[in-house]
Amino acid sequence: MTELRVTVPDEIAERLASEATEQGTSVEDVAADVLRLHIWTALGDGLDFIDLARSKPGFSARRAQAQLEAEGFA
Repeated sequence: MTELRVTVPDEIAERLASEATEQGTSVEDVAADVLRLHIWTALGDGLDFIDLARSKPGFSARRAQAQLEAEGFA
């Protein structure tokens, strides 16, 4: 696994923190999930179902996708 440091606007950091609290996980895990979902969606490889088994409790790919679209990332 590679560690990656990313600088994001305060608003994004706050949203990530809020989601992390809601899911009972870390901000880093939420950010990684968002990036993973975005990459898989962008690649369109048709294998989206593979990562479903690794989802954390409370994680909704549909909700994450809607949030990405609302924020202009997808």
